[in-house]
Amino acid sequence: MKHVLQLAGLYAVFAIMAMYVGEVEHLFKFGFTDEWAPFIITAVVAIVLPTALEEVTFRVFLPWWAGKLLLRPLADLLAVGLFVLWHPVQVWAGLPLAQPLFLQPGFLLIVAVLGGLCQYALRLTGSLWPALVMHWLTVVAWKGLLAG
Repeated sequence: MKHVLQLAGLYAVFAIMAMYVGEVEHLFKFGFTDEWAPFIITAVVAIVLPTALEEVTFRVFLPWWAGKLLLRPLADLLAVGLFVLWHPVQVWAGLPLAQPLFLQPGFLLIVAVLGGLCQYALRLTGSLWPALVMHWLTVVAWKGLLAG
């Protein structure tokens, strides 16, 4: 709990950076959704997919597994790198939730910073919850405010 303000500040910096990159790279369409029922369903579903599934995979299992072979900082970097790579792989594999946006360098930069922030939050707090919340907030903002 003592790290909440630090992580909230870092998340705010991330959000500003993501909005800036999104604006410069023309990645997002700003505007509120006018259909609240699908948005609420998306927000609830996003808790599990992609948020919980990706966070458990890329923050817990991959660093744990890679940590058996590599130093922890290298295992964390590998996990963040694979988290970034996972997004274009979804497009290349034709997965249903994939979007062409996942191939854009600006979007992948945002994903990399979010992944690094989530990994840092896990290491700082020892809990997956801050990473889950930050990832989920990002997905919900993207779907609800940025026409994702």
